[in-house]
Amino acid sequence: MYSSVKNVAPIPMVSFGLPVYNASKVYLTQLLDSLLAQDIQDIEVVISDNASDNDTQEVCEEYANRDPRIRYHRNSENIGQVDNFNKVLKLARGKYFRWIGSDDWLETDYARRCVEVLEAEDGKDFIGVTTHYDFLFEDGQRYYREYQGERLDLPSPHLRFRRMVWFMTADFGFIDPIYTMMRRDILLKTPLLRYIPSMDSVLAVELSLLGKFAHVPACLAHRRWKNLGKIPKDKLWKEYSPKNHQNIGKPYLYVGIAFLSAAWATPISYWEKMLCVVPVINYLRVRTLRRGIRWMRTLAHQIRRFFRISSIEEFGHNG
Repeated sequence: MYSSVKNVAPIPMVSFGLPVYNASKVYLTQLLDSLLAQDIQDIEVVISDNASDNDTQEVCEEYANRDPRIRYHRNSENIGQVDNFNKVLKLARGKYFRWIGSDDWLETDYARRCVEVLEAEDGKDFIGVTTHYDFLFEDGQRYYREYQGERLDLPSPHLRFRRMVWFMTADFGFIDPIYTMMRRDILLKTPLLRYIPSMDSVLAVELSLLGKFAHVPACLAHRRWKNLGKIPKDKLWKEYSPKNHQNIGKPYLYVGIAFLSAAWATPISYWEKMLCVVPVINYLRVRTLRRGIRWMRTLAHQIRRFFRISSIEEFGHNG
């Protein structure tokens, strides 16, 4: 197992955590360049390589040799995305932490603007700070939405819980609560990512109960769209965790249960916990409705296909 991770002082202000596996060289280079170009120098980039078998290791080692702010660790085997995300967080040392994907990139003022909010006198109550972000599709099209409504700076845990659960069924361009800058000590107080369905959504809801999120109203982060729908579900779950994927594909009802479990585990009043039930019911209702619509669309497609094939066969027979 190769590792260039060294515990060196002083502790950086910001850690960027990069869990990576067989990354695109072009995208990985763009990402690392964007991190090293941040206009605050007090950062580290912690990479946890999941035993890549392409040129990912070569690229990471080249950058680590070039800049001491990059700390590279290579796992001896592929431990799956879930464990690798958790591992890179535990390897980090910064006061603030942000996960980032190997094909994403940031504006050069991202870290500074987030830190300014969190370090401000009136920012001490915030556990994280979100920004606007966009998606870039394979065909070059850009998807961008600016949500202007109620966010996650609400004073009461049950109100933040309600808003975060709502975000989980709203437009995916509104918020990206996991790929955002957070206080590392707060993240480490959570169960982190687990082998459950929608583990990132569950972690986001747990965080909303722990504290408020500030928001910088600027598009400072960029992501590339991955069409996970093209990957067979069983293969996708195994990518998340080769050894513990059995529970990841369970029905979305388990997500609602996990949301409520987070609320019940939080030291808030019983009345506040009861107020958390309604948004979970709405979440399950929306998920059920969308699943029903998808099922109807699939059925309609199959019916049209059946009659089209039947018409072709009948024409051929009569001909």
